[in-house]
Amino acid sequence: MTDSELALAYAPILHMDAAETIPLRAVGYTIFRTAAQSASFPKRRIEPEPGGLIIEYAFYFDYDVEHMYDLEHIWVFLGPDGNLRDAQGSYHGKYLNLLLPDFPGALSPDNGHVQAFCQPGKHAFLASGDMTRLYPGWDRCCTQAGGPVLIGNPFEAAWSPSGKDLFVPTDRDNQNSIRWLREHLSFTPSLRFLRQPPVPADLFLPWPTLFEKIPVWIARECQRLSELYAKEE
Repeated sequence: MTDSELALAYAPILHMDAAETIPLRAVGYTIFRTAAQSASFPKRRIEPEPGGLIIEYAFYFDYDVEHMYDLEHIWVFLGPDGNLRDAQGSYHGKYLNLLLPDFPGALSPDNGHVQAFCQPGKHAFLASGDMTRLYPGWDRCCTQAGGPVLIGNPFEAAWSPSGKDLFVPTDRDNQNSIRWLREHLSFTPSLRFLRQPPVPADLFLPWPTLFEKIPVWIARECQRLSELYAKEE
């Protein structure tokens, strides 16, 4: 299979809060057949087993309830036989196991597709929806949404190829982001998680392609908000 075919063949199944207000924008994928540093999660080195591979999915959302820009990950581990060996999901800069068959509320893979629960508003991935409550302020951060434009790795100077931040918001951009989140994306989580339809194939992009698009999308969103709120002045 080609890389794009592999990404679709093992794409995770997401379960999202019924009240979630922030849709998925795109998914970047990388296929690791040998050990290498992740380009989209720079703090992690990916090490597939001999003959196996790891598929890294970088899920991009235009917003997190606490800022503009959000990137979370799922890693799917395959053995030499192509069978699922393991899976992990990112959790606010760290990563957690997703395959926990004996954990209350956790779901087994469906036809080789890992199932993951998306933290309301924050989009970290968990093995069970009940685990959401482990995060302090899990509900308050959604009901009191609001935050600036985040320059997260791999787009900040410490990690970007250019050694510079790849997007630089103005104070006005940050104010507009806070306002939009508060007025339009704030919500009360239900903790009723709904299985989502398969992510459309056209949302999957090779990571280098998505990496180039994200700063452009952020700039466009900042411009959209600037024009929107300027009309009210």
